[in-house]
Amino acid sequence: MSSPSVLSRIPVLRILVPFIAGILIHGLWHCWWAPLLLIVIGAAIYLLLSFGSRSPQGRLRWRSYFIVPLALVALALGWLSAVIHCPPKLTDEQRNHTVMAGRVASIEYTDFSMRLTVDLIDKDLPPCRVLISTRGCDYTMRAGNIVAWHAALEEIGQMGNPGEMDYAAHMLHTQGIRYQQHLPEDHLKIVGYSPTLMTLMANMRRDLQLKVFNSLLSPGAQQFVVALILGNSNFIDKATRQEFSAAGVAHVLALSGLHVGFIALIIWWLMFPLDYLGLKKVRLVITLAAIALFAVFTGLSPSVVRATVMIGFVFATQVFHRRSISLNALSMAALVILVFTPAALYSVGFQLSFITVAAVLLFAKVPYWLESKYQVVNSVYSTIIVSIVAMLATVALSAHYFHTVSFMSVLSNLLILPVLPIFMILGALFLLVIAAGLHWPLLDWGLDAIYRYIHWVASAVNAIPLSHINGVYVSTFGVIAYFIIMTLAVLWLYRRDYRYLLGAGCGLIALLGHSLWIDATTPKRGLVIFNSFSSTPVLYYDNGKGYVWSPDDEDTDSATFARYYAGFLARQNINELVILPDDTTLRLDGALFKPPYAHLMGRRFLAVGSGKWKFMSTNHKQELDDIIVTKKFHGNAIKLKELYQFKCLILSGAMYETTLKPLLIECDSLGINTHNLSRQGAVSLNDR
Repeated sequence: MSSPSVLSRIPVLRILVPFIAGILIHGLWHCWWAPLLLIVIGAAIYLLLSFGSRSPQGRLRWRSYFIVPLALVALALGWLSAVIHCPPKLTDEQRNHTVMAGRVASIEYTDFSMRLTVDLIDKDLPPCRVLISTRGCDYTMRAGNIVAWHAALEEIGQMGNPGEMDYAAHMLHTQGIRYQQHLPEDHLKIVGYSPTLMTLMANMRRDLQLKVFNSLLSPGAQQFVVALILGNSNFIDKATRQEFSAAGVAHVLALSGLHVGFIALIIWWLMFPLDYLGLKKVRLVITLAAIALFAVFTGLSPSVVRATVMIGFVFATQVFHRRSISLNALSMAALVILVFTPAALYSVGFQLSFITVAAVLLFAKVPYWLESKYQVVNSVYSTIIVSIVAMLATVALSAHYFHTVSFMSVLSNLLILPVLPIFMILGALFLLVIAAGLHWPLLDWGLDAIYRYIHWVASAVNAIPLSHINGVYVSTFGVIAYFIIMTLAVLWLYRRDYRYLLGAGCGLIALLGHSLWIDATTPKRGLVIFNSFSSTPVLYYDNGKGYVWSPDDEDTDSATFARYYAGFLARQNINELVILPDDTTLRLDGALFKPPYAHLMGRRFLAVGSGKWKFMSTNHKQELDDIIVTKKFHGNAIKLKELYQFKCLILSGAMYETTLKPLLIECDSLGINTHNLSRQGAVSLNDR
C-alpha cells in the first residue's frame, strides 16, 4: 500500500495553496469578474464529476479529480478576498478640496509630530484608511476620536532612492493604506468620540504605556515590557534592533507566537488545580479564552493570531477527543488570517513566522540516539535543534529583508530563551502593580536585571569574531532558489532518491551563477544624492568604500547611515563608510571634496544653504554642473544665476514646502532646470 500523500495528511493545504495563489494573482491583475467566472467554472466541473461518479466504479475512477474544482474555487476566493480588501482608489475630486471626517484607529508620537491612521466615515466616500502626519503633537488625541480636516490626500509613493524598500507597496499590502496627507497639527479638529472595541483596547494599551514610561524602570526595560507584554515594539531604537538582529534573536523584540506560547503555558500551569477537580476541559477553555483576550488586547497582529488559532485547534482536539496534526492547525491559522487580511501574505513578519514554525514542526525533533534520561539535557538538545532549524529556514529571507546573517543564533537563543518566560511573568505582574497605582522596588530590580542580562548576551555574542555578517545582499531569485534547494535536499535525505540531489545541485549552480552575474553587473564606482526628509546625504563610492558628505551641516554617523541605506550598500558591496567633516578637503582618484564644492563623476557640484557659498564666490561667474540646494537655503534663484553658470538645481527632499514652492515657481519663470528630489527621487550616477 502506498504511503498517504501530503494533501491527505494535511487537508487544509488543498485550500490554502490555491488561496495564496489567488492573492498573488490579484497583485498582478485587479479584477472582480475573473474570480467569479472561476467559481462558475469550478462549480460546473464539480457537477460533471458528480454526474460521472454516481456508480461505485465512477467514484473510484474520478475521485482524485475532485481536487480540481476545489482548487479553482479556492483560488477564486483568494483572488476575490484580495479584491474586496484592497483599498479603493479615490478620484481627484474626492481626495481634494473637501472636508473629510474619520475615526482615529491608532496614533504614533515622535518628538515633533504625530502619525495617525484614520478610517474615513464620510457616507459619500468608500470606506478606506488613510495616513495623516502632522507638524506638532496633540497629546489629547485618542484612538476613537472623530476628526475632521481639509483634504488634500496624496497617493503614497516611493522616496526614489536606489535599493530602498517599496514603502508604497508595504503600506498598501500590510496596512491597507493608499493615501496620506501632511498638515499642521492645529488643522486637524476633534469633532467627536465614537470608540470601537479595538480603539478601546488601543487606548488601554496607551494608558499602560504611559504608566510604564513614567515608572522607575530603566529605559531599556521599559521598552521591553511595552514590546513583549503590550505588543508595541515601535519604541525600541534602531541600534538595539540591529544588535539583536545580528545576534540572531530579533524575534525576541516583537510579540510573536513564541511569547503567546509562553503565556499559554503560564496560564495552563496556574490552572492546574482544576485537574484535581476533574475539570480538565474547563482548564483548556479558560487558557484558550485568556490567550484570545490577549490577542485582542494587543491588536490582533498576524503572529499572535496565528499562534492563538493554532493553540485553539490543538485545544479543540483535546476537548472533542480528536487527533491533532500541528501542520494542519498551522495551515488553518494561515487560512484564517488570509481570509480576513489577505495583505498579510506580503508582511515580513507573516512570512518569517509561518516558515519558521512549519520548519520547526517538520524537522526540529530530537533524534532517538541523542535522547537522554535527564529532562534538562533533552530540553537543551531541543533548544539547539530548534534554533538550527529556524536559522536554516529563515536565513535567506532574513538576508533578503535585513541584509544580516547571524551564525551564533543558536548560542543566543540557548542563553536568552530560558529567562524570557520569567521576564514576561514579572512584566505582566509589573503592569498589574502600576495599574493599581503601586510600586514594588523588588519587581523593578528583577526586570532590570533580566533586561541587562539579555542585552549583555546580545552584545557578547556580537563581539565574537565572525558571529555575523552585515551587508549581505540576496535577491528575490536567490530566496526562491534557496528554498527550492533546501526542499530538494530534505527530500533526498528522506527518500534517498538521487534525482532530488541532482536537482539540488543544479539549483545551487543556478544560484551561484546568478550571484556571479549580479557581481559582474554591479557598478564599482558611482554617486548618489539621496532623497531624505531630514537632510541631503551625498554618497560617492569606489571599489567597496563609500564617502558620505552631508552639505546641510547635519551630524551624520556611519552606523545610522548604514541602517537607513542598508539595501543599497549591500547591493553595491560597500563595506566601509567614511563620514566627511564639513571643513575637510579630500582628494581621491577621480574625485575631490572641498565643501561646499565637490568634483565627482566628472561633474562639478556646489552646495548652498549655510551661507558659506556666498563668501567663496568670485567676481566672475563660476562654471558648475549642478547646485545642491539644501533645506537651509533661504535665498532666491536670481542670486544664484547672477553668481554662477550652472545646468541644474538639485532641490533637497528636506526643504519645507513654504521655501520649495516659491523657488520652483521662480525657477520655472527663469527657465532654470531643476531636479526636485522629493518628487523625482535620488540623483544616481555610476560607471556602467
